[in-house]
Amino acid sequence: MLREKEQVINNVLAFFDVLIAWVSFNAALFIHFEQFSFLRNKDSVILYLLILFIWLVLSKSLRLNELYRSRPYSILLFNCIVLASIGTGLLSISVFAFNLYYIGLMPLVYLGVIDVFLTFGAKLLIYAFFKGARRKGLNYKTILIIGDKSASPFINQLKNVKEWGYRITGIIGDELEEKYGDIAPILSEDTDIDSILANKAIDEVIYCKEKARMDEIQNLLTSCSEVGVVFRMYTPFFNMLTNKTHLHYFDTTPVLTISNTPMDYLSLKVKAGMDILASFFIIAFFSPVYVGLAAAIKLTSPGPVFFKQKRVGLRGRKFWVYKFRTMVTNAEELKKELMSQNEMDGPAFKMTHDPRITKVGNFLRKTSLDELPQFFNVLMGDMSIVGPRPPVPMEVKEYERWQLRRLSMKPGITCVWQVSNSRNDISFEDWMRMDLEYIDNWSLKLDFAIILKTVRTMLRADGK
Repeated sequence: MLREKEQVINNVLAFFDVLIAWVSFNAALFIHFEQFSFLRNKDSVILYLLILFIWLVLSKSLRLNELYRSRPYSILLFNCIVLASIGTGLLSISVFAFNLYYIGLMPLVYLGVIDVFLTFGAKLLIYAFFKGARRKGLNYKTILIIGDKSASPFINQLKNVKEWGYRITGIIGDELEEKYGDIAPILSEDTDIDSILANKAIDEVIYCKEKARMDEIQNLLTSCSEVGVVFRMYTPFFNMLTNKTHLHYFDTTPVLTISNTPMDYLSLKVKAGMDILASFFIIAFFSPVYVGLAAAIKLTSPGPVFFKQKRVGLRGRKFWVYKFRTMVTNAEELKKELMSQNEMDGPAFKMTHDPRITKVGNFLRKTSLDELPQFFNVLMGDMSIVGPRPPVPMEVKEYERWQLRRLSMKPGITCVWQVSNSRNDISFEDWMRMDLEYIDNWSLKLDFAIILKTVRTMLRADGK
């Protein structure tokens, strides 16, 4: 019954996306032609049917019609942009296929832009409404957790983020008894799960153990399938599988192949292409800013405008990285005298009140504008816009073996560490782990989310 209800809601939301597209199309026509009904009746029917088909398919394909309980808004915005971009592109092709040349290109461009704003705005309102309802205890799902001590972070999330709308009915795990007895009943490992599923209203069973047992998982899958309960599973092993697993065949023998770097060839090529296009646009558009900052540096302190330094890139390749100079010219010599005041616990150097930084340099660092010349590094192919920051060779020599894996992806201008709220106080080891998590979970959506957070960080001007 719950699944049928959810399916109906998803279909309604998909048609709502179509309705927004129709409204956006009419608004685009009004902006361009200053009238709503300039189209012939036959043409109007064709276009409305095309929008219906295209937006309905895309909404379901991108799963924009589904109400995720824990989806980040940045991912939601990304999907709205993809929906409008692909939808407008397909509609443009259809317009020429049906010989509707008189409509022109600009109304379709207006359609895409308006659709992004209206769709994203509508989704925000819908999500806000449902999140508010869940915080008040409405629209919740009951779950049964089967886990060990590794389930603690997940249980804490469910406990603290009430807007997800999950209510824990019971926790099966002897290791969690002391910690979570006040949240839900703690049941022993030998509890009859079939009996719980038959006698209690359980929407989902979540299995969360560090060492998964295949016989236990198989029994749980069977029990949940028999009564129509959703089964979810988490294990640290999944961190190795995300986006990097495929079946390779030796003749007819299937072999599970796991790579420690992203393997989506098409997405990686899209990332590389977007890096080049975005860098060219940024350099061209912000050329007055480059000139202004260069003049400010030259007029306020002696020395060159740019600072270049040898860095380590993809899989150990060395290259020159360029930045606006933020320090005095003999900064490297003074660094040896300041090593005793290093605030980082690893090979990297960081100091809150570094006397080597100039006044203009302090502003550039706070706003991250000193990184602007690195878009030339992106154009040359040595860097990407998003990726682990490129280290200096001396740091790499002191890396532990597991930290070398952060060099398995092209370095970037911005990264997860730079957009974290605690970037100024994070330990070196946590910094390394954040970079590895980025590599493990890389996607175009994640890059998009990091870019949005980078803009927010620059506006806050809280860098060091």
